[in-house]
Amino acid sequence: MSRRLHKRVCVAGIIMIAVALCCCMLTAAVAQVRLRRVPVTVKPLPRLLRVPGFLLLRAPDLQVAISGSSRAIQGEDIALKIVVFNKGTANAPGTNDTTAGKAYMVDIVLSQDTVIPVEWATQPVYAGLTIDDFVEDMLMLGARISNTQTIAPGKQTTYTLSTHIPARTPPGIYYLAAVVDAGENVAESKENNNVAYYRIRIGASEDPGTRIPPAVDMWVMPYAVGNTTINNIKNTGLTDYVDTLSGLNMVNAPFGSRLGLRHGYDSRLPNAAIAYYRWTYKPVGASVWQEFTEPVGVHYTKQVGAVISFPVYTLGPHSVNGMSLYEFKPHDPPTIPGAITSWPTSDWFGDIYSGFLDSRALAKGKHEIKLEVFDLSGNKVMPAASTFRFLVPTGVAAGGTITTAVASPTSDGGFAFAVYMDNRACGAYIDPPAIGTTTVAGECGFLLYDSSIAASDNAAKVRISFFATHPANRAVFNFRIVRGINTASTAGGEVAAGTAGVYTGDGHGHFQHKFMRTQLLGAKCPEKAAFSANLHVYAKATNGWHHRLNKLDAHHVRAFALAPK
Repeated sequence: MSRRLHKRVCVAGIIMIAVALCCCMLTAAVAQVRLRRVPVTVKPLPRLLRVPGFLLLRAPDLQVAISGSSRAIQGEDIALKIVVFNKGTANAPGTNDTTAGKAYMVDIVLSQDTVIPVEWATQPVYAGLTIDDFVEDMLMLGARISNTQTIAPGKQTTYTLSTHIPARTPPGIYYLAAVVDAGENVAESKENNNVAYYRIRIGASEDPGTRIPPAVDMWVMPYAVGNTTINNIKNTGLTDYVDTLSGLNMVNAPFGSRLGLRHGYDSRLPNAAIAYYRWTYKPVGASVWQEFTEPVGVHYTKQVGAVISFPVYTLGPHSVNGMSLYEFKPHDPPTIPGAITSWPTSDWFGDIYSGFLDSRALAKGKHEIKLEVFDLSGNKVMPAASTFRFLVPTGVAAGGTITTAVASPTSDGGFAFAVYMDNRACGAYIDPPAIGTTTVAGECGFLLYDSSIAASDNAAKVRISFFATHPANRAVFNFRIVRGINTASTAGGEVAAGTAGVYTGDGHGHFQHKFMRTQLLGAKCPEKAAFSANLHVYAKATNGWHHRLNKLDAHHVRAFALAPK
């Protein structure tokens, strides 16, 4: 249809609607009124214009589905299938026949939750990390589908790809998501249905060998919280680690979120004397131990004819002798009539945890965690030369071998260690920059100075003040003032520090410094300049996998301009 004919049709349609509405409202008396022809100006209609009862223009509606393996291990490549649907009434343009800025693409994103942002995702390498690192809501390696096909209304197209699970992804439950039209290049009739995801369990690669001390026969070893071994947890319950996301050195960091406890044991277990174990916890100073109750399972292989599946065998908790106990993994998998069952040759499912504890449900502070061993009837087995010994890891030798030592049990026959838990969030705030006590950058962000007063005069100095806080000072910060595209000032360190660069701290996260205006303006901007003050506060808390719980972080940005009155 030509543009001129299209315009005539639109005009005719509008006039017909107007006449119909008028006819419904006219009375017999109004019918005698002479009608005059009135010039009509037709404005271009927006692409998605709608009025009640009428759809004036057509538009696509992109939706997506994603499928793939529900289990993977660190460092593994997995295959994915992505189907993109057009549920709308107009073509959904692909990059095959239009420019990239007007066509849809698809991002594949890895997330720890189901809140997937509809925006371009990025890979860890763009944050100064490597392809082996995990970042929340990250773009998977090689997983932006940029060569896309135009999809007609009511049609669909399928894409397949292989992507890589980062080798340092903490084991656990994740969500692989497909985000169609993440850049919002395509105007759609619906913009809130562009994400699909599925649940995937990511497991750890195999642990290195363990070196057993001489004269120890049967043994059980409390090993780690996440991947933080017991010997790297201090008596305070805190730990030191280098955050693999930021490279920041975290000293005296607490634990938080959902914690996975791990223990190893002699390959001869279970046996006639040792069948179960139990994890318990309590706040330091409390008298009652609470049992772990979250289910723990391990996968096994089940083959019926040519069909292979991987069911879960539940280790516990089982009610035994009035307690919630967990089985040591049986030597043989369940026997199922008509099926061949076996344990996988390696733990590629990532079934490495023997207990789970959600610290978010607990009060902040130091807790004790205890491991105990029981026989088939639920009687506690006391550690001794004739039964078993508790071991603890002491380090890692050449070749990755874990070295161990015999551990001292508690008076009631268990092994206990401390874990400090703190899931509280950080705070970040930058005060409005000020000169003296009255000249403060207002809503428009201009901080005006009196050029007749010397820059070195205390009354003319620019006060920069900010708050980088955590309720227990368990956080570090970075603060930077950018002038144009250049850094004018930077500082960082512990939020409890007394000094950080030129800034003075109060020990509770409040830092400030008075600058001469010439220090901020610099030689290239002698009179005026625009600035951005950026504060990032990083929580130290970890789930044990050398990753910060970055959802507890805080950020604040303040812009201002320094200029003469």
